[in-house]
Amino acid sequence: MSLSFDQFVDQAAVILDLNLRGYKIKRVQRRTDSVMRRYGVQTYDECLELLKNDDEFRYSYLDHFTINTSEFFRNPKNFHFLQDNIIDNFFKSNKKLKIWSAPCANGSEPYSIAIMLTEMGYRDQNYQILASDIDKNILESAGKAVYNTTAIQNIPDDLLNKYFNINSENNKKYMLKKEITKKVAFEKKDLIKEPFEKDWNLILCRNFFIYLTSDIKDYLTQKFSDSLAPGGYLFLGNTEFIFHPEKYNLEKVYSSFYRKKK
Repeated sequence: MSLSFDQFVDQAAVILDLNLRGYKIKRVQRRTDSVMRRYGVQTYDECLELLKNDDEFRYSYLDHFTINTSEFFRNPKNFHFLQDNIIDNFFKSNKKLKIWSAPCANGSEPYSIAIMLTEMGYRDQNYQILASDIDKNILESAGKAVYNTTAIQNIPDDLLNKYFNINSENNKKYMLKKEITKKVAFEKKDLIKEPFEKDWNLILCRNFFIYLTSDIKDYLTQKFSDSLAPGGYLFLGNTEFIFHPEKYNLEKVYSSFYRKKK
């Protein structure tokens, strides 16, 4: 008797060491069925065997399953608010800012922060930017920092010319200069299972909660709040909301920004 999807999810979660039940299950099934079609896999039994024994298939499954799309300065008004109302205020009372992007996907958001801080005149020693993701392949891609036109569409021309080179192999690709890439450190991390560092001043977790179950969203909201320094900010995606933020010792200050109470 072949495996049902429900049985597959629990066994695949063990093989991948990934809490698949933490994500909306219909999305997990859609992504699984999609990668199966791509590889001509007919049953969940066969898919499970490939996850166990075929490294290429397992990496492809994880790449297909995780959230790997983002862009520079996504939702520009929010980045303007961050620059005009948060960053300078932080430096009035902090010698160094700790900034964390999690999950970081293709790296465009932590790199956006690095560009912003550079433009504001802050030096490398004034801040730390860490970017985390569960997907090994997307971390390698983020480290290379080569982007298509969609990813850079919100970047003003002056900043695009200043911080990017057109890829010599493909003139539709843009390569971020080392001046910026060296400012961001990357790490592989499972946000649901692994512990967080403490005392972050700014955490970007954008467009991740929308894929999660309510229970896991609540769990991560508390986990992020606990890891923020007093007065630190959690920066979410434009369509993500925290209902009753006071439960997590947070207060909403603007659009997708929530501040930890002091």
